[in-house]
Amino acid sequence: MTQDTDPRRISLAWLARFADALCAGDSSTTTTLFHPDGWFRDALALSWQFRSLEGSAKIRQYLADKLKPGYITDVKHYEDAWIRPAFYAAGKYGKGIELAFSYETPVAHGKGVARLVWEPLSEQWKALSVCMSITDLTGHEAIDHELGIYGGHTLAWADVAAERRAEVEASPQVLIIGAGHTGLMAAAACKQQNIRALVIERHERVGDLWRKRYPTLVLHTTRRQNELLYQPYPTSWPEFIAKDKYADWLESYVTFQDLVVWTNSQMDGHPVYHDETRSWDVTINQNGHTIIVHPTHIVMATGALGQPFLPNLPGRNLFPGRVCHGAHYQGGPSYAGERIVVVGAGNTAIDICQDLCFHKAKSVTMVQRSVTCVIDGETSARLGRKIWADEAPSEVGDLRFTSLPLGLFKKMQQDRVHEMWEQDAPMFEKLKKGGLELYMGPENEGSLMLVLETGGGYWQDKGGADLIGRGDIKVKQGTTPVEFTANGLLFADGSTLEADSIVFATGYSPMREYATKLFGEDTLRRVREGALYGVNKEGEYNFTHKPTGHPGLWFGAGGVLIARPMARQLALQLKAIELGLMPAEGQQ
Repeated sequence: MTQDTDPRRISLAWLARFADALCAGDSSTTTTLFHPDGWFRDALALSWQFRSLEGSAKIRQYLADKLKPGYITDVKHYEDAWIRPAFYAAGKYGKGIELAFSYETPVAHGKGVARLVWEPLSEQWKALSVCMSITDLTGHEAIDHELGIYGGHTLAWADVAAERRAEVEASPQVLIIGAGHTGLMAAAACKQQNIRALVIERHERVGDLWRKRYPTLVLHTTRRQNELLYQPYPTSWPEFIAKDKYADWLESYVTFQDLVVWTNSQMDGHPVYHDETRSWDVTINQNGHTIIVHPTHIVMATGALGQPFLPNLPGRNLFPGRVCHGAHYQGGPSYAGERIVVVGAGNTAIDICQDLCFHKAKSVTMVQRSVTCVIDGETSARLGRKIWADEAPSEVGDLRFTSLPLGLFKKMQQDRVHEMWEQDAPMFEKLKKGGLELYMGPENEGSLMLVLETGGGYWQDKGGADLIGRGDIKVKQGTTPVEFTANGLLFADGSTLEADSIVFATGYSPMREYATKLFGEDTLRRVREGALYGVNKEGEYNFTHKPTGHPGLWFGAGGVLIARPMARQLALQLKAIELGLMPAEGQQ
C-alpha cells in the first residue's frame, strides 16, 4: 500500500474513524485505532482522574469501564495559527503526525491531541498517543476578560477592586499557602473560575524567596518555558531571567492579575478540618494580627521540596570557618582568598562553584557524592524551544507537552540515550577529565525526566564544565563527609579536605516532611502514602494539583512547566466539586 503523504488528509481520515467509535462508546473499535505500543491519557475527560494507560489491553479495558455511548460528542478537527496537522520526528517509529481536536461531554468542553505513526503490519496510520483533557465546564466557563466598564460607567475601578478584595478576605473559598509561581498561578486560575482565593506569603514581599538567593542565580529555562499564566513577558524580555527580575515580575503579577495576597503571613498552629461541613478552621498570623478563616480548600504551594537540608555532622564546634546551606549563600566576594568546599553536584552547587571562582577564591572543591546528569545549557534551551517556540504562546507548548504521556516521553528519551551522550560529547569530556561521574539518570531517562521525577541530581551547564576541565574547580568524587575537623571535613573513605568555609548544596527535605510540620500528623495520615512530588507508575504526577486522599487538601508543586497548565486543571477540579460534578474526596 502506498502511504498518503498529506498530513492533513491522513489526520482527518483517522479522526473521522476515531470520532465515530468514540461517540458510539465502542471501546473495541476505538482501541484498534491505536498502535500496539500506544498510550491513552485521560485528564479529567472520561472520569475525574488523571490516568495514562499503555498498550492495547489496558486502553481497551479502561475505555470499556469509562466510555459510555453518547458521552463524548461533537468531535471536531482543531486548527489555529500554531496548531495544525504536521509531521514530527517519532523516534524509532520514524515520521509521525500530530493533530488536535475538540469535543464535548455533558459537563465540559474538551481538547485532545493525537500523535499518529505508521503501523507496518496493518499498513495504517495509528495513534501512538491520544490525550483528552477538559478545558472548561459547560455553563460555567472561565472568564476570558472583562469589559472594564462597571455599573454602566458609574463605578470606579478602585471601588470595584476594593469590594472584590473585601469579599475574598472575608470569605475565601480557597486558601493558598505560598506566593511563588505555583501559588500565584493557582490563585489566578481560581479567580477566572469565580472562586475566591486568598494567598498567604511568609516573606515581607512577594518574590523575596528569589531575592534572597545567591546573586548570580538565573532561571535555567527559556523565557517562554517559565512564563506565567495569562501574562506573557514583553518581547524585550531576556531569554534567561535573573532572579531579581523574576521576583519583581511575580510581585507585578499580583497587581496585574488582581490577586489577594497577604504578606508577612503564616498559619498559626495546625488547621482543623471538619468533615461534616467540609471546611477548615485556619488561624493566620498576619503581621502580628490573628485572623481566622474557614476555606473549603487549602492548597500548599510552598515548593516541590521541603526545607533546606543541612547534614547534622558531628564536630561542628571544632571547625572555625563559615558553614551555610546553598539556599543561604549570598555571593562570592566575601570568600575571596579562601579555600572553599561545596558539598553537592547539582544546579545550585555548580552555580556557586562558578561564582566562587570568578570572585577569586583560593581554591574551590566540589564534592560529588554519587553521580550527576548534566546537559549543556544551550542544548537544553534548543530542545525547549522545539516545544515552547518563542513565536508561539506558551499555551501551545503546554498543550504539546502535557498531551504527551510522560511514560511515553520517558521511553522516547531512553531510546535516544546514545544521542544524548553524543550531542554534548565535548562538555562530557571536560567533566570526565576533571573527575566528575556522569549518567543519564537511573533509567537513562535524561535530565528533564529527572526534573519531573525527583527535582534533583542534575545540572544545566553554563560554563562550569570549562572550569572543571582545566582544574579551576576540583572534584572530590564518590565519598560523603561524615564529620567536621578543625581544618575542614573528614570523609567516609577516611580522606580529609582542608577548608576555610563550607557550603552544603545538599538539597531539601521531602515535601511530606514539611507538610507534616504545617498540618500535623493526624491530617497527613489521611493523605495517601508516597512522595508528594514526583511521578507515579503510570507517568502521572503523584499529588501535584490533584486529590490527595484528604478532602479539601491539595498540593501544588514543581516548576512553571508543571504549575502553569496544572493551575487551570486544579481550578476546574475545585469548580467541579463546588458544582457537585466531582466528589469532594476525589477518585484518584
